[in-house]
Amino acid sequence: MSAIGTTTEQPTAQHSRGFGIYVAFAPWILFAFLGQHSTLLVGALVAFAAAVVIALPSVRAGRPKALEVGAVVAFAGFSVVAIVADHATTVFMARYARGIAAGLLALIAFTSLMLTPFTEQYARESVPRKYWSSPRFKQINRRLTLMWGCVFLLMIPSHIAAGLIDTRPANLIFNWAIPVGLIVLAAKRTEAAGEDSGHSLRPSG
Repeated sequence: MSAIGTTTEQPTAQHSRGFGIYVAFAPWILFAFLGQHSTLLVGALVAFAAAVVIALPSVRAGRPKALEVGAVVAFAGFSVVAIVADHATTVFMARYARGIAAGLLALIAFTSLMLTPFTEQYARESVPRKYWSSPRFKQINRRLTLMWGCVFLLMIPSHIAAGLIDTRPANLIFNWAIPVGLIVLAAKRTEAAGEDSGHSLRPSG
């Protein structure tokens, strides 16, 4: 899901062989899991720590990534709320935190379209610099980033439904089965986009 990959100087159809973008989702997954099985504060602090560790290499290299920096900011905010908020607010946040997190992911994705699409930031790691400004490369990543933003948006009502119903079956269906299914479908579409578009970046002859 991370890039239009290469094995030589020229891009190939291996669009998503890198795992950087999958690693960037780890804090969000940790937050969803620990927020349910522990407390909002524990989930937020662990996710924040993971987000910092993941974001640090790209920040030090002078190439900060929207998804990673956004996670640091988001989970710092969740941590502060969990510490200073009253009990009623904390309970509300714990119930709907996954929906809020999905909304923040959507915001990160759509905002990145105004600068550099977040998928492009990962794609650049496996595509030679000379292709970064090509119209095809830009088009592919704008489309992929828009798709992921829509996936995150679709996850919001599912998470809200889980919070409203607040039963174990609802949690399994709306907090896990549907969101995971959407992510898997998006990942497959991303892989397919890489397979279809790899040849278009390779010079003919």
